[in-house]
Amino acid sequence: MRKLGLRLMRTCRWLAMAGALIASSAARAEDAPDFHLDLDTGGHSAQVTDLAFTPDGEDIVSASNDKTIRVWDWQSGVTLRTIRGYLGNGSDGKIFAVAISPDGKTIAAGGYFGASLGDKPPYGDIRLFDFATGKMKAALKAADYATYDLAFSPDGKTLAAGGADGVVYLWRPDDKSASGWTLDKKLDADSWHIDKLAFAAAGTRLAATTTDNGIRLWDVVKGEEIALPDEVEPLRDISVMALAVSQDGSLFATGSKDGLVQLWRAADGTPVRAMPTQDFLIGSLTFAKGSRLVASCGYRCADKHRSIVWNTDTGEKVLDYTSHDGTVYASAANADGSLVATAGGTRNAIQVWDPATGERKALLQGMGEPVTAVGIDAANDVIAWGNANPCPDRVACAEQQGVLDNTLALPTTERFFEDPQPLTEPASFARATLADGQWSLRVTAGGKDALENAVLEIVNGGKMVRGIENDATNGFVHSAYTLIDKGLGLITGGNDGTLIEYRTATAKVSGEFTGHTGEINAMVASQKTGLLVTGSADQTLRLWNLKTHELIVSMFFAGSQWIVWMPQGYYYSSDEGDKLIGWQVNQGRDHEGRFIRAGQLKKYLWSPEMVRRAIILRSAKQAVKEMRPGVDNELQKLLQRKPPEFAIRVADDQSKVRDGYVAVEISGAKEAGTDVAGFSILSNSRNVGDVTARSVDGNSTIVEIPVENGENTIRITGTNEFGYLTERSVTALARKTEKAEAKGKLYVAVIGVDKYPFLTDACSGRACDLRYPVDDATEFLKVISQKSAPLFSSMETLVLVNREALDESPDKAKQTYAVASADNIMEPDSDTIDDQLADFLDRPGEHDTTIIFVAGHGINIDEDYYFIPTDGRKQDAERWKRSSLVHWSDIQKSVERAKGMRFMLLDTCHAANAFNPRLEKDAQDARIVVFSATAANNTAAELPELGHGVFTYSILEGLRGKARTSDGGVTLFGLADYISREVVRLTSSKQKPFYYVGGVENIVLAEP
Repeated sequence: MRKLGLRLMRTCRWLAMAGALIASSAARAEDAPDFHLDLDTGGHSAQVTDLAFTPDGEDIVSASNDKTIRVWDWQSGVTLRTIRGYLGNGSDGKIFAVAISPDGKTIAAGGYFGASLGDKPPYGDIRLFDFATGKMKAALKAADYATYDLAFSPDGKTLAAGGADGVVYLWRPDDKSASGWTLDKKLDADSWHIDKLAFAAAGTRLAATTTDNGIRLWDVVKGEEIALPDEVEPLRDISVMALAVSQDGSLFATGSKDGLVQLWRAADGTPVRAMPTQDFLIGSLTFAKGSRLVASCGYRCADKHRSIVWNTDTGEKVLDYTSHDGTVYASAANADGSLVATAGGTRNAIQVWDPATGERKALLQGMGEPVTAVGIDAANDVIAWGNANPCPDRVACAEQQGVLDNTLALPTTERFFEDPQPLTEPASFARATLADGQWSLRVTAGGKDALENAVLEIVNGGKMVRGIENDATNGFVHSAYTLIDKGLGLITGGNDGTLIEYRTATAKVSGEFTGHTGEINAMVASQKTGLLVTGSADQTLRLWNLKTHELIVSMFFAGSQWIVWMPQGYYYSSDEGDKLIGWQVNQGRDHEGRFIRAGQLKKYLWSPEMVRRAIILRSAKQAVKEMRPGVDNELQKLLQRKPPEFAIRVADDQSKVRDGYVAVEISGAKEAGTDVAGFSILSNSRNVGDVTARSVDGNSTIVEIPVENGENTIRITGTNEFGYLTERSVTALARKTEKAEAKGKLYVAVIGVDKYPFLTDACSGRACDLRYPVDDATEFLKVISQKSAPLFSSMETLVLVNREALDESPDKAKQTYAVASADNIMEPDSDTIDDQLADFLDRPGEHDTTIIFVAGHGINIDEDYYFIPTDGRKQDAERWKRSSLVHWSDIQKSVERAKGMRFMLLDTCHAANAFNPRLEKDAQDARIVVFSATAANNTAAELPELGHGVFTYSILEGLRGKARTSDGGVTLFGLADYISREVVRLTSSKQKPFYYVGGVENIVLAEP
């Protein structure tokens, strides 16, 4: 990513300044809340600072400036666990180093763990975590300032730590100590900044590099420093930032800021060889098998992002590894040196590769990407963004606008949210304003490190009148900027998320936008819309109130998944988007933190209408006051409670399990205060319902879950008394059985409302009666009975339609009575729909399939969605009588409770903005297959020539055979594709249906 190296340099420089940034950015950390919003995209969202392979080489442990430690199964590419300590504001909680004990049981972590410099030391605590569980075992306190590196001795009996006070602390195990360790001795490095530490020569030597006074070497047994030869003297004037020890421990290598890499004998520090000097800062060094040394580029890499592999015996280059697209600041090798892991680039990726061939073996990264470009179409309230590096051949290009690739139409009073779309007309989008009238902006190099864009020059009439030089307190560089207010003001962003507004004439600060945690890559301000739009290396795009500086919403996009959230926690997302963010809940500095995902609080915080109002009002605070008065601190109250925590796995013993079932062990539920009997269990999206359970011990339960032949995805969801959700999943291979599986039943419920006798002028001054819902419902029932029912052992029905409309067509009535008995055909009033549908959906079993078809009017009222039954009415011209409506959550809960496979087909959105986002989210989370007549901002069309609503007509034609894609009949995926294409075709793209079939196999729905 552009200027990523600057962010790394910021870290280096910040360390060298011994905490200047901490004093300014974290001064108020004591007042910080206990809860912090955080992305969790499956990978690191900020610079990876350290890496380590486990002793067996099976896993990799990584530390990051995002304040997390990740344990990776590198061969499968997944995070096994994310370890979180105490997370504070600013730099409080950044982890600079990790080390794994030789027995593989303990992870030691060092970093900056304190509120502010000179306030309440120490800040260089070493946190010890249990590798298997992530629980914090102890905090070793000695260093007053940040710890930058850690190393275990080969025998595990010494843990070395060094950092900002220039002292190496040597700890040894001590059974009598509460922490299990005691401080053995201190080694003075005569430095303000120890950067790296490493044991060598079978643990008898300890080497250290500093950024202010060269290198050091100690005899560990004697605790004495070894005098080094004159050749090390020049290094006292250069930042030495990289260190590695050879596989046999006989050599150590150092790398400096000016690209110098040198080899030294570990026994006495005598020089062995200088490798070819590079034109970049050495970000990291690692020895590998076969006398290989890997040196990675840490800054000024431009488009040469690479790691060089040398043969240390000859000094010759073996290969270039160029797969990273940015700087690399951490690396490690496995025990035998056959594999190397390097971390860096625009997405903070970890790559595992063969140092002999350069072949990549694994890529470990999250879903997100840095946002490098933003734009706004003020006339249409549409924003745009892009993720490509605008200048891969340069270190920095703050003046260059990146390419826009995607758009999002912001919600307005006339429209709801829409899904992101590819960009088609880039010319209509405004970008950052670099010149306005006599005023203009430009960047130049400056600062102590001569960074390319450290100084922002304010120019008037071609003459520089002011200069703003960034430093450790405001982001070091000007990574993005724009003029505002006709050139009278400006906004500039730094590489740590700093975002400040100045007056151009005086260069005085006039405000700050607080929220980003990574480098500001792009911005655009719109006076017309009152918005500032920013994109950052923290992978988010954010909307701000340009006048008040209030953060309105943050946005994260990754492929088909996305989430938009307010600072107060309310959010709107795609089906899996709310699994990507959450809140870390601190439990004290000497304990690991808890992480609660947004989806676990869906019951309280999932509110698309709240998010919509925040954007319309340009104020998240005002939206909360308007829609939920008196609940400003709802999030804080929620996060004080604990969600249900439990683990699941396929049980080891499957010998006594029935054919067609698999035993799954649930552990930890009782300890978390939850009851396994109340868990929701899905097997390949089929709701299991009641299961056979038996206790294994006091805290484990075995449940037997029905499965199909082959691979089965089993999802278990627990809910506690507070409404918190926790989902766990496991994959199981079913036993083969010779016994033929019995066909399940088909349950079909249809609801069709044509008549609205109490709504004679409620639909834009006209009667709300519709022409086709009853015809739609009864014809759908007929087609299902003919084409789908033969696939099942039998069919049961529930028909809720206007009898008057049915009787108006004798032929239609006759065919309906042929399928459903008269006792099962009832009026679709509110009480009947609520009662009859709930009772009907309690009947299916785990092998059955349920289909619900609903046609009629739907309406949004504030945050809620309702189906309008035939007795629906209004209190007055503006207000609906809610008791006469059917709350969608009641229908949804009944469907979710139904066992077996569930399908919902809804032709309900016949009024502007009558869009049901709750349907999408709840159905997706419950793995219910959904077909809906409209997506956001559409209405459902009725065409007289079709005799049906367009959506229902497409379903009927598809089931009759037009959606058939194979000789076996009409499949689920084939029907979904046909409906989508046909509705768009018949309405000339005015209506776009929505469907969700995620996680369901492509089953046959209708006979050929």
